[in-house]
Amino acid sequence: MTDELLCQASPTFDGDIDPADVPERYRLGPAFIPKARYLDPDFQQRELQRLFPRAWLMACRAEELPSIGSYIEYRIGDASILIVREGKNSIRAYHNACRHRGTRLATGRGRVGSIICPFHGWRWNLDGTIRLQLDPEEFVPRSDDDLGLQPVRLDQWGGFVFITMDDDAPPLLDYLDPIPSVMEPFHLENMRVRWYKATIAPCNWKTVLDAFLEGYHIPGTHPQLNRPDRTNDNPATVKEIETLRSWSPTSVYERHSMYQSLGVKQRQSSRLDKDPTRRPGARGEDPREAIAGAVEYIYDALRGLETERSVRAAQLLRESEIPEGSNAGKHHLDLYRQLAIEDGLDWADITPEEWARAGTAWHVFPNTIVLPNQGAALVYRSRPQGADPNRSLFEVMCLEQVPVARYDDKWEVEPQFFEDYRQGDIGQILTQDFENTENVTIGMHSPSFDGHRLSTEQEMTIYNQHRVADRYLWADD
Repeated sequence: MTDELLCQASPTFDGDIDPADVPERYRLGPAFIPKARYLDPDFQQRELQRLFPRAWLMACRAEELPSIGSYIEYRIGDASILIVREGKNSIRAYHNACRHRGTRLATGRGRVGSIICPFHGWRWNLDGTIRLQLDPEEFVPRSDDDLGLQPVRLDQWGGFVFITMDDDAPPLLDYLDPIPSVMEPFHLENMRVRWYKATIAPCNWKTVLDAFLEGYHIPGTHPQLNRPDRTNDNPATVKEIETLRSWSPTSVYERHSMYQSLGVKQRQSSRLDKDPTRRPGARGEDPREAIAGAVEYIYDALRGLETERSVRAAQLLRESEIPEGSNAGKHHLDLYRQLAIEDGLDWADITPEEWARAGTAWHVFPNTIVLPNQGAALVYRSRPQGADPNRSLFEVMCLEQVPVARYDDKWEVEPQFFEDYRQGDIGQILTQDFENTENVTIGMHSPSFDGHRLSTEQEMTIYNQHRVADRYLWADD
């Protein structure tokens, strides 16, 4: 392996730890990840003790807390965090434990006037200060600070609420860099949850996340994306793989990473050459029909990323002539823009360079993925579910931009939970991804398999997730 390839296979940044500090069975190799990092219960327990409590975690969307007193319980491992809207412009987070006997104060989501312990009835104000201590004269005197709910750091970006249990973690915007600047043209803060679904995945939390960290799997898992006939999801032929498939290079940053799907003929071109008007599977003799069909397919098969408005623009595209100097993809975006402005949306002009920087999907370390598009986005999040490393909770949020006049509306978000993903009507593409998860887990348990052997160009997002995790897992041992 050449030095250049080794560099690609093992990206390093200031702050990375010495590989020798990692136990051998968990140690990363050049473009190699040992399977024990997915299957070993001790490794997952270490993640729950040392990774998740010290990272910034996307806990919810701000619109999930529509009114003063609205709350959400966020759970990760043994930790339960209570996130409460204290005021119109103020959201707070607390460790979800009574200061008297440790009872969990609230579960799930709902709305309260004050925070009440279900055991003995102690009460706290929404700002965390003690409101009622039953029979205080019977207790050793304690300060109000000692009896107040213990705060958890909270910050917001792009309409998302993040929490961290680490008082020494960097500020959120520093932690997220460069994602805020990359996503700024898409105005995620002006989007609201259209639907929210969760299910149990029969695999490690990283296995289900890995499925959305790279586009290398598209020819094998989603062959219909590269076909004019999207009803044909039979395995791709060798000819199709060689001539039609996309190429999805990855870009690795200090913490986060991204990939973007490019045409197979763009392999030797600059990554900034991405055409923002391109749509997956937009093939055929009539470019108008190709773009329109691709938009409609994504809207149906992903249940998001495209919107009812972009589908209307696709229908108009079929009936219109393409202006001189334009193309079908650009004309669709122009029609989409017109409909959006007519509907009262604040519609940005996104440059080709900004589209290229945004790519296809971003991994927000450690466990969130954002797929940006103009007017809509998809957000994926995975978490360990209990102590079993072969089981995880996977959630999908569909976001859509709303008119300016609706920014202050109350958005009642009711997540849907499905024990089995097949019951969730998640569309063809996500269903295909989930069909892989159990097979990947079973295969990884085979004695013939020792770890992931990764593409040094199209799967470095996966490697990067583990590289960054090692800083949290093994530093200061």
